[in-house]
Amino acid sequence: MYKVRAEVVKMNGRCTYHKVGDYIEAEDDLLEIPDGRKVCLWSLSALLPFLSAVQRKHDEPDDWLSDADYIQCPDSNVEVLWEIKKIPV
Repeated sequence: MYKVRAEVVKMNGRCTYHKVGDYIEAEDDLLEIPDGRKVCLWSLSALLPFLSAVQRKHDEPDDWLSDADYIQCPDSNVEVLWEIKKIPV
């Protein structure tokens, strides 16, 4: 299993909730958000399916889901791009 960090790496438009450098981390079944920060539901809905999949080590050669590295927020008013990184534990 990996610990996974999703970090905002790019923004186009004006997002009132996030800025470049914001992040969340997932380990096992827990989601960690730094103190005083929030995550909008638009971004969270896009990230959640990938966070749990990327945590696992897969052996299948055609498995693309565990190697997902960028997820875009689906909010049509702003582009927020999250980078997903695996952190060995």
